[in-house]
Amino acid sequence: MARPMKQLPQSNNPLVAFARDLQALRKQAGNPPLAMMAEHSGMSTATLSNAHAGKKLPTWATVNGYVLACGGDPESWSARWESLRLAAAGLPGDLCREALRRWERTGTFTPPHAADEGELRELLKTLLDFNGLSHRTLAQQAPGYSHVTYGAVLRGARPLKAKILYQILIGCGVHSIRSQEAWFHLLSSFSWREGVEGGKLLARMDQPLRYAGDIDMKMLKTVLERLERGRGLFAADIVSYDSTNALRTAYEDMLALLLNSLQRSHTQLPRKLGYVFNQVVGELRNSSIPNPAAIAALVPLAMPFHPRLRTRVVMALKNAGELLRRADNGELSLRGESGLRLPLPPLAPFQRTAPTAS
Repeated sequence: MARPMKQLPQSNNPLVAFARDLQALRKQAGNPPLAMMAEHSGMSTATLSNAHAGKKLPTWATVNGYVLACGGDPESWSARWESLRLAAAGLPGDLCREALRRWERTGTFTPPHAADEGELRELLKTLLDFNGLSHRTLAQQAPGYSHVTYGAVLRGARPLKAKILYQILIGCGVHSIRSQEAWFHLLSSFSWREGVEGGKLLARMDQPLRYAGDIDMKMLKTVLERLERGRGLFAADIVSYDSTNALRTAYEDMLALLLNSLQRSHTQLPRKLGYVFNQVVGELRNSSIPNPAAIAALVPLAMPFHPRLRTRVVMALKNAGELLRRADNGELSLRGESGLRLPLPPLAPFQRTAPTAS
């Protein structure tokens, strides 16, 4: 029997109301145990429990996993979660809110006006809050500087240099060249010299290094729905040859879509990621399931401008891959007639070229 959920206070607080509705969704699903939800979502029981505690806004990955584990539609929770995240980030005004909303939709993040360098730093801190990043996490995602340096710069204890601004933007997922140009233009209004340095940074970046971002989003969302729907059948214990083949086809279609996008962009991957790319392609050609860590390393390069959707894609591929591995190993009891395997779209070997200076 599932442990009873903690009763939330009767409050108009939007965060508490969000947690209360998550609890209601779980009750509608028959109050499944957290251990079962953890198995279906890939999240820990503690993370899922905190999600409906009403004390802190859960990450989108957590909300996505929680809702899917309860048989719900994550997209119906997306706009509400985004509003809560905007509020939780303590945004300085409507212009910043609109800029962040536009970034979510288009991948372009033009910063609102800042009167001085102090306000620019506040915008950058808001960007970190919006992405749920600590200084340590930022240093992991943008290893050009230590977390101590990032903290000192954002506090104003050290000057905001163009190279540091660039690393902060990359760490926060602002990959659009147009967006980066706008941030450097804003920096140049306070420091002409650093604005020039920012322009030099972008000028040295060769076009193939400017990321892919050319995925057909309509097709990607269609394949993602097939992936999540196929996994939902497994969660409901509807495991047949046909459902397994449908899940495998969606899994392969998603990877083909992502890898072909990278291939068309001629992105110059570092040696390690070039090896990972070829490894994933080879495993797909051999009808084996690639390592989820390898997939997770490539997805951000294929779709850098859609952070929340990227989270769903990585989780869906990870969960589907695990189920398919179990099916291939004979760990699942399949019933029904065998369906037809659809051929994987052709992928040429990835050719790594010498990286350019950046």
